[in-house]
Amino acid sequence: MKDGNNDRARSFLVSEEGSLVVFGIFLFAVMLIAGGIGVDILRHDSERLRMQSTLDQAVLSAANLEQLAEPEAVVRDYFSKAGLLSRLGDVSVVESINSRLVSATATADVNTMFLRAVGIDTLKAATASAAREDVRDVEVSVVLDISGSMGGNNRMTYLRTAAKDFVTAVLSGRTEGKQGDISVSLVPYQTEVNAGRPMLNRFKLSVPHDYSNCVDFLPQDYQTTAVDFTKTRPQSGHYDPYADGRSGTSIAEHRPRAAIPCRSDGEIVYLSENEALLHARIDALKPGGGTSIDAGVKWGTALLDPSLRPAITALANSGHIDKKFSGRPYDYGEDNRMKVLVIMTDGENFSTEDLKPEYNGTALSDIWLWRDPNGGSGDSALRISVEDTEKGDRDQDGVSNEKWYIPSLRRWEQAPIGGTNARQLTWREVWSIVSVDWHAYYYRYLQNNDTNEYNLWHTQIYDPLSAATKNIRLERMCSEAKAKGILVFSIAMDISESYATRMQNCASSANNYFNVKGQKIDYAFAAISNAINQLRLVE
Repeated sequence: MKDGNNDRARSFLVSEEGSLVVFGIFLFAVMLIAGGIGVDILRHDSERLRMQSTLDQAVLSAANLEQLAEPEAVVRDYFSKAGLLSRLGDVSVVESINSRLVSATATADVNTMFLRAVGIDTLKAATASAAREDVRDVEVSVVLDISGSMGGNNRMTYLRTAAKDFVTAVLSGRTEGKQGDISVSLVPYQTEVNAGRPMLNRFKLSVPHDYSNCVDFLPQDYQTTAVDFTKTRPQSGHYDPYADGRSGTSIAEHRPRAAIPCRSDGEIVYLSENEALLHARIDALKPGGGTSIDAGVKWGTALLDPSLRPAITALANSGHIDKKFSGRPYDYGEDNRMKVLVIMTDGENFSTEDLKPEYNGTALSDIWLWRDPNGGSGDSALRISVEDTEKGDRDQDGVSNEKWYIPSLRRWEQAPIGGTNARQLTWREVWSIVSVDWHAYYYRYLQNNDTNEYNLWHTQIYDPLSAATKNIRLERMCSEAKAKGILVFSIAMDISESYATRMQNCASSANNYFNVKGQKIDYAFAAISNAINQLRLVE
């Protein structure tokens, strides 16, 4: 019995029958586990790709500079709609004036089905994505107040320094091979804006003259950033409404001064990268005249509007500006391009006047001129007669109702000085040789010592424009600029609180508005230039 049992045990140990089945079972288990691992990995990759696709779309949309919603909110909205919000990790947003970088991460623990057999319950899926949109080409219009109030408290001195530093900082990218990426237009304004003769020649003018180079925009021009060159506009009158005509004794002392509404200095600098030129023009700025922020902003926005492209291209082709700026201003909304408007003022819009058509241009006056050949040179030879009939025998010379008043003699005559050699002046010619107050005082008031007559010649010749109307125009121009995607900065220097609100509303955001005192204006310009200077980092 014992031997039988031993024999069966020995037989079992040495037998090879059934070994293939055991091996097959083992191999099947290995294959099953391997297949299960593949399934779990495929499920993991599917979830990861789903998150990656959602993340890529989200950051691309959020980085779009035309996207008005908050970038992080855009990313979260994408994940919420995809049912993946719980998987979204950190969202980072880095913005500058011309770029936006959005980056984000997402993670998920994917439950396993087969890997649990070997102790792995989940697989972690992690994704990351980033998108950046940059603007390389920037067009900048800098609108600067050079009105009379800028002459007080060293404001003009502070402005010159701050504006030059701004230009240097904005154009600093030229040293890194990016010359031409940024253009700067300089728009000084006071009562009017000096467009310069080459640009003025592009306009159709109803009362053209050669004395100065300003144009009066039409009321409808202040409803758009564009300029329609097919419309006819009046050229601003050349006259001096500021000089005191009751002092001095000669015409030479009352020639229209630099403070006439359209001054000969302060001409616009069109699309330039010439740092030396811009600095020289800024150094040459002088205070004087009233304040027309609306006119300055109109020109500033126009120089960013593609409607000015033919005029700018013509200036480039004629050598008045660099040819590389031919074809600008760019269209609104072009990729990798931005338009920036910087507005600076130390006050508020003033009521202004311009000459009525009947006292402007080639309209004939009642003033006659004879140049005395024996009277010397220049203004000393001018002899003026006013065709204004005497009231009775005012000069007590025994002759009543004489037709011609002779200001230099303070009496009336039967004929003008110079007789038939005297010629009738146009009103344009009158205002080119005497100020409004000189004319009102010496040519009108002194005839009869009539204050009413003196005051009349300070009112009847003008079409007034109220400060309230100019404020409405300014607000409309700022709104139009922002609606077109122009980034607007505003700087208020030593300004009243009531007008500060208007300038703040003009800016694209509260962060783009600077209310500064005196020398602190350099801080405002530095902050703006630092933002624009991000362009140098774009490759």
